[in-house]
Amino acid sequence: MKAKCSQRVVWLLSITVAGLCVLGCGPAGNAPAAKPTLRVLCGSSMAAPIQEIGRQFAGRHGLALEYDLGGSETLLPKILMGVPADIFVCHDPFEDKVKVEKRWSGSVVVGYLEPIVAVRPGNPKGIRTLEDLKRPDLKLGIGDPRYSTCGALFVEALERRGLRHLVMPQVILQGRTHAEIASGLILGPLDAVVVWKFVAMLYPGKLEVVPTDVAYPETRITVVGLKQSANSAARDAFLQWCAQPEAQQTFRTLGYTRGPVASAGTK
Repeated sequence: MKAKCSQRVVWLLSITVAGLCVLGCGPAGNAPAAKPTLRVLCGSSMAAPIQEIGRQFAGRHGLALEYDLGGSETLLPKILMGVPADIFVCHDPFEDKVKVEKRWSGSVVVGYLEPIVAVRPGNPKGIRTLEDLKRPDLKLGIGDPRYSTCGALFVEALERRGLRHLVMPQVILQGRTHAEIASGLILGPLDAVVVWKFVAMLYPGKLEVVPTDVAYPETRITVVGLKQSANSAARDAFLQWCAQPEAQQTFRTLGYTRGPVASAGTK
């Protein structure tokens, strides 16, 4: 009798285990297969357009995109350490650093970054030129030149014009993010700020761009394929996608261009 009971218990356990395997174990399971994932390291200044482009790409190719956002200077060390990643979205000079370390596997230029001077709507302080920024009654905000390429380019422009020692005393904020700097103008005590051009498009009606005759060095935005990619086919497909006119128009529409820019109030 005990032997028959034992045999029945073993038989019931076998049925249970087999049923569980059918429901969720191994290839015979009904659980949907996970989508292939493309890991994108993206400089925070380029997050909005690349995520829009990525959304369109993912829908067309049936992939999932995972983003790691931060400063280009903080993402580069991850690449050099071999952290798993497929794509690096950065601005100059970081593509060259990837090439030097032999981590580069193709790239596409998708837009440009350029510093602008922005003021409150109506330009109440009457700022017209770079030279006007030396007035002692002004309060200025810029990106911290130690960490911000935009801030560093502005300070270099002051140096070329012999204005650094006259303008920098008016700088009361050296921020780490463009949101912080823009808020200092929109909500805080600042009279003018120096930010990337695309920032003007983020705050329609809240700031005004002051045209200047400063010629800044070209700062490209590049989508870089990485050699350490675990999915080279998807990596290369994404580069091809970014090379299409529609993808690059996304960057232009959002203000990632060189040359004159309209006031954010006229967007």
